[in-house]
Amino acid sequence: MSLSTKDGSLKLLTFNLWGLKYVSKCRTERITAFAKKLRSQPDYDVVALQEIWTDSDWDIIVETCGDVYPYTRKFSSGILTGPGLAILSKVPIKRTFLYRFPVNGTPAAFYRGDWYVGKAVAITLLEPLYDGASPIALLNSHMHAPYALTGSSAYACVRACQAWEIASIVQTFTEAGYAVILVGDLNSRPGSLPYRILESEACLTDSWEEIHGATILEKLKQMTPEDQILLGGATCDSTLNTWRADRRPDEACRLDYALIDRTKLRVVDASVQFTDKIPGIGSYSDHFAYTATMNVLPRSLKTPGYPDRAVRLGVYQELSDLVAEYLRSNNYWRSWLRIAHFWVSVWIFIGCLAVIVVVSFVAPWSSILFMLLGSLSLATGLLDGQIGFLFGRNERRALQEVILQVKDATNVLQN
Repeated sequence: MSLSTKDGSLKLLTFNLWGLKYVSKCRTERITAFAKKLRSQPDYDVVALQEIWTDSDWDIIVETCGDVYPYTRKFSSGILTGPGLAILSKVPIKRTFLYRFPVNGTPAAFYRGDWYVGKAVAITLLEPLYDGASPIALLNSHMHAPYALTGSSAYACVRACQAWEIASIVQTFTEAGYAVILVGDLNSRPGSLPYRILESEACLTDSWEEIHGATILEKLKQMTPEDQILLGGATCDSTLNTWRADRRPDEACRLDYALIDRTKLRVVDASVQFTDKIPGIGSYSDHFAYTATMNVLPRSLKTPGYPDRAVRLGVYQELSDLVAEYLRSNNYWRSWLRIAHFWVSVWIFIGCLAVIVVVSFVAPWSSILFMLLGSLSLATGLLDGQIGFLFGRNERRALQEVILQVKDATNVLQN
């Protein structure tokens, strides 16, 4: 079945809706307002969402917009909740599946939650828009968040590995003749290593830059907040966003994208949307939405040309060095310290048992305190030991696999 949509034109919207339960402010009110506005302005063909983490929020969107977007899918994965990825479409959905990132932070950072939600890339295969059109593979992702600009809390290595995984998936669909579109909150600025991996290895083109030209970060910092949105495509940390009004003007950045295969798609428009405010509440999310309109070209097995060989080799070397450094510092020492904590807790517990035997004849009531102390020490040690031994080994192997894949790609390019 094919669906003629504006003579092969596809308009998509990607939006991080900031749907953290108990954390995001005015969550239900914002989601409801978004759904109503989306219903009243139904000019998008496909809507890709991130941070839809509660079923009640998804139900509100589907119930409000279901008659306009008959094809919907919310992806489920993770431990505590799903990855927060969802799609609404006027175009029939042919097939969907989810790929969870093997490198995705640490379970010890429970206060951040990225590992527990199971960050992933959701793949949706759409029916061709017209007879003979290139089939569309829509990849929707929300990569690991940075919690600092530098250091281990920046999770730069994690996002770089996730970009590498996405690039491998993109290559597979591109070679199969699909028009690939990668959308979502990639938590990576233009020019960063993950961004360059997706450009050089996945051969994807930034739809914003196709219309507005290359993003110059230093120039973006000097713009007014209005121009940062209009001319720079800033979707995050804008002072015009009520939930980020306390940020410095130079912190505004572009994290939300629609990256495309330009051999099968032609971008005709790109802009930042949902910048207005909900009366009495504020902005729709802590991000602004991003929309891109493109023409889907006829089916072709033509694949995009890779960038200069030296550029690709440089990206390979940078990624390998970053992963190797992470393995040497963060991964090894964190695992070793956690296992050491386990053995220390065991000896503390044994010591508490010996103390209990002695003090039980002098001050029996104090035995309870030493039992609680020993039990608490053993419980935390067991948990930390499991994280260090099981998760640490798992993450180390996943990182080593990335290094081996990059080495294979390097050998092919050099030979």
